[in-house]
Amino acid sequence: MLDGDLPKSMSPDCDVKSHKLDRSEILAGYDAVATLYGSIPPILMWRSWEHAAYRRFALREPVLDVGCGDGRFFRLVFPGISKVVGIEANPGVADAARQSAVYDEIHLCEAHTLPLNGRRFASAFANCSLEHMDRLPEVLRGIAESLEPGGSFLCSVVTDRFLDWAPLPLLLAAAGEPERAMSVQEEYEAYHHLVNAWAPDDWVRKLDEAGFDIIDHVPIVPEWSGRVFLFFDQLWHLRQGAAECGEQLAPHFMRPGFVGGFRQVLAGILDMEDDSGVAAGAVFHARRRS
Repeated sequence: MLDGDLPKSMSPDCDVKSHKLDRSEILAGYDAVATLYGSIPPILMWRSWEHAAYRRFALREPVLDVGCGDGRFFRLVFPGISKVVGIEANPGVADAARQSAVYDEIHLCEAHTLPLNGRRFASAFANCSLEHMDRLPEVLRGIAESLEPGGSFLCSVVTDRFLDWAPLPLLLAAAGEPERAMSVQEEYEAYHHLVNAWAPDDWVRKLDEAGFDIIDHVPIVPEWSGRVFLFFDQLWHLRQGAAECGEQLAPHFMRPGFVGGFRQVLAGILDMEDDSGVAAGAVFHARRRS
């Protein structure tokens, strides 16, 4: 579903098309993602949008997965891809990725190093990882250099709205605890190491500067979805001593009927969205400049 060009402020010299997801795509994404994250509401919400967006695109092999995680979501979205190499900075997560049988190789390293010795890939993928990475210009240039000329890059990122729409600090401030509100937001950003939350036009500019032509943009998680997601996610990671609130909440979401009931909640939230073009996240499909 093409919805026309992006605003001129978002477009460098290429013809970027903005695609809006429809309700049925997001709910189909929910049904798929629930098989992995059926008891974690914030991940269920965010990944539903990502899954729906990714299903519109194909990746040619071999694929470089940057910030690969444990591999389960990659396999869910791209079940037919067998030639894929993962990059992961977290040792424990890298071990899980090795055991997943999704990847031919896993490189334990920071993404800006990309120790691939001149190897070239047909496609690269980065699922919600770029916003956590220091030295982003080096990361993006390294990804471009790892691709064949004309190779594609598919990624999801958070936008500046991810910061603007956080509701828990707002509630704390309204309850007369402004210092607690500020510390909750700071702790949340530090937990996620959220260092790159850019407006969509800034993401386009950074990709362009790294040597990519941006072809498609899909806004994901608009305002109602974003605020509900952020409420759940901030509450989930709220510290209680050495533990997180999510550890206490998780058993409640494991009860029979939760997945189906929360699907109805998500469907209701989707019905309330009035501007799906302004969102807390974005999926970009880009191509390495020849």
